[in-house]
Amino acid sequence: MGKVIDVFISTENGYNIKKVGEKKMIDQIKKFDNNFPDGVFAVPRSSNEPRVKVRALHDYCKSRGITPADISEEEMEKFLDR
Repeated sequence: MGKVIDVFISTENGYNIKKVGEKKMIDQIKKFDNNFPDGVFAVPRSSNEPRVKVRALHDYCKSRGITPADISEEEMEKFLDR
């Protein structure tokens, strides 16, 4: 038998661990990836949420050596398109 991988599955009370064979895991990943040929994995936002200017936010954070979690609410406002 091939390598076995521990997969963490979220539950209401924490996480469960499921052991999955490496080949099965790779097959499942390939099957999932093949459903998104352009490589975009996104959850649509609701119409009442602002659009985030992700590239501008990324560039801003990268130029300052910080993460989005490090910026203030006032700074974040300039990256929201309401």
